[in-house]
Amino acid sequence: MKNTWYIFLVSLCLFSACAAKQEAELSTADTITDEQLVTAENKLTQNQLAATPQPQRDLYSDGKTKLIKTVNYRFEVENVKRATENIEAAIKKYPAYISGSNLRLDNPILENKLSIRVQSEFFYDLLKDIDKEARFVNFRDVNTTDASKEFVDLESRLKTKREVEERYMDILRKKAGSIEELLEAEKQIGALHEEIEATISRMNYLKEQISYSTINLEFYQTISQEVAAADATTSKDKFTDAMKTGWEGLITLVIALVYIWPILIAAGSIVIYLKFFRRKPLPYKQA
Repeated sequence: MKNTWYIFLVSLCLFSACAAKQEAELSTADTITDEQLVTAENKLTQNQLAATPQPQRDLYSDGKTKLIKTVNYRFEVENVKRATENIEAAIKKYPAYISGSNLRLDNPILENKLSIRVQSEFFYDLLKDIDKEARFVNFRDVNTTDASKEFVDLESRLKTKREVEERYMDILRKKAGSIEELLEAEKQIGALHEEIEATISRMNYLKEQISYSTINLEFYQTISQEVAAADATTSKDKFTDAMKTGWEGLITLVIALVYIWPILIAAGSIVIYLKFFRRKPLPYKQA
C-alpha cells in the first residue's frame, strides 16, 4: 500500500514538472513570435515608405506661395502608343490622374492629347518623367499664377460677411426694431448667404487648383512612311487600277460627247456644206 502511494506521488510530481516545462516553452515561443511579428511590421513599414515617392525640390515653387501651376507641352515621339503607355505608367507612380484624353489621326500625323492633374508637390517629378519621352520639343510653356493675394482677399471678405450676417441674426433674435426693419434684416441675411456661398465656392476652387497642377500634353508621331508602306500596291493591282481608270475615262468621254451632240451636228453640217455644196469660183480669163 505504501509503495502504491509512493509511486502515485512520484508520478504526480513528474506530471506537474512536465506541464510546467511545456507551459514555459509555449510562453517562450509566444514571445519569439511577437518579436518576429514586430520586426516584420517594422520592415513592412520601411518598405512602404521606401516605395512611396518622395517629392524632389520643385523649381517652380518656393513651397510657401499659393501657386497655380500649368504647363502646355507639345513634342514629337517615336511611337505614340508606346509613349502613351510610358506616360500612364509614370502617372500611376504619383498622386495624379488623367482628366481628359483625345487621340486622332490627321494623316500623316498621329496625335494624342492628354490633360493630367497631379498633386502640386509631385508636379516637377512627373514633368521630368514625361521629358524622357520627347524626341523633339515644339514648346514647353510652364506658367504659374500667384493666388495668395486673391485667397487672402476672399478670406477677409468671408470674415466680414459673416460678421455682418451675425449682426442681422442678432437683430432677429432680439426682435429689435419695427416689422419693416425685421423683414429687411431677413432680406439682407438671404443676400449674405448667397455671397458667402459664392465666396466659399471660389475659395474651394482655388484650393483645388493650388493642390493639383495641370499638365496639358500634345505628343505626336509622323507616320507618312508607314502609311506609304502600308498602301504600297503590287504590279497586278496597278494593272487593275489602270484598266479601271481607262474604262472610267472612256465612259466620261462618251458622256461628254452626248452632252455636246448639237455642237457636233452643227460642225459636221458646216464641214459637209463647205466640202460638197459650196460653189467653186470660176477661173479668171485674161482679155
